Amino acid sequence: MNLPKLSKTFFDVIDKSIGPFDRPFQFRPFPFDSGGALNFFTVGAGREKYVTYVSWDLFGHEKQKRGKMGRFELLATCDNEQWCLDVLTNLGRQTLVEVFDPGDTMDISPWGSPFGLHGIIFEEAFSTKIRIGLRRENCGLLRCIGITKPELEFTRKHGTQALIESLKRAGVYPNTVPHRSSIDLASP
Repeated sequence: MNLPKLSKTFFDVIDKSIGPFDRPFQFRPFPFDSGGALNFFTVGAGREKYVTYVSWDLFGHEKQKRGKMGRFELLATCDNEQWCLDVLTNLGRQTLVEVFDPGDTMDISPWGSPFGLHGIIFEEAFSTKIRIGLRRENCGLLRCIGITKPELEFTRKHGTQALIESLKRAGVYPNTVPHRSSIDLASP
């Protein structure tokens, strides 16, 4: 199976699992490979609050570093399109040089975001296997959740799952709200 057919198969599976994706699709005029932003499929565009963004430039990228998930795209549910465009594009570039797996964290404060979020936690949002010739290959969506500096420090002490549970109790999970304050972090 060639890469365009493989990508189409992958996105058809995702569309049926988390979608349907909003139509029409929007394409960035300046390609990711040439220094432009990632392209995104969306679910819920036009909603009053949260939209789910799914990148679509990474799954078939020859330079993407693959860990436990195999081929993957990034996913975020957020109330700020610009945050997704900027942060997920930067993360997408990082996936070409580093391996990211569920449970990892990343400090994004050096990127100088004007928002209150200083880190990202990664979580497996969706996984499947796709047949490539005679073999099956892992692939999926890596959820990116923006977190504050105290939440990032909490995660480093207590682990990603402890923070995810705290975010759930606070009613924040799985959404990214770039302008929010840190949640109350009681030790697990």
